[in-house]
Amino acid sequence: IILLAFVTAFNSMAQNFKKVKPYSIMVGVMWNIIDDDADRYANLFNVKDTWNLLPYPSSLNVDVYFQKGMSLDMIASYNVYDTSKVINGGRGRQGKTFTFDAHFKYSFGFLMRQQRLDPFVFIGAGYTGREALFPQNMLSVNAGAGFNVMIWRGLGVQWRTTGRIGMLPEIYNAKYDMLQHHFGLIYKIPELSGGTDSFHKRKYKWGHKNYRYRKPKGM
Repeated sequence: IILLAFVTAFNSMAQNFKKVKPYSIMVGVMWNIIDDDADRYANLFNVKDTWNLLPYPSSLNVDVYFQKGMSLDMIASYNVYDTSKVINGGRGRQGKTFTFDAHFKYSFGFLMRQQRLDPFVFIGAGYTGREALFPQNMLSVNAGAGFNVMIWRGLGVQWRTTGRIGMLPEIYNAKYDMLQHHFGLIYKIPELSGGTDSFHKRKYKWGHKNYRYRKPKGM
């Protein structure tokens, strides 16, 4: 609801940017939070008991833009379970956790004709490796949403939330499902052919230069 309110308010104030490719590649360095308490619908914001978070950023994100808001989003994350947190219904478990994901992502900033606030949704597949639990290797179907807030030129911040639904070794078992959040810095690398910081193509027309002198007769 909060995200929808932001989108609606910002859309009314958005400038009339042209619908051009806003970046070619976006990279991100982020923190990640894992909520793996085996309860899908309760304690979603119980930071004290269920959120596992390292004090330093441990996620890398690469986003390759195609066209019209569509992109390929890839993210790799590292985390460590805290023994004081609830993991699959119990406490005292400890171990490293790795996640690798690839998603099809759609950004609504394209429809809003601006890039300052860019909400997005995504769906894809992921791998999870957990030392503290059995099975240690899992495959999942992922779905989620988030938003970018651009600060200066190509630099911005991002928040995203991903629901990881276990598919292997079992389908839709709460013990294999988890919730993961990411937040951190992003940078949009513009296209090599033109400056996209202003979201407008260059207007140089070197190939159609008009000369103001007359050609000599006979030439």
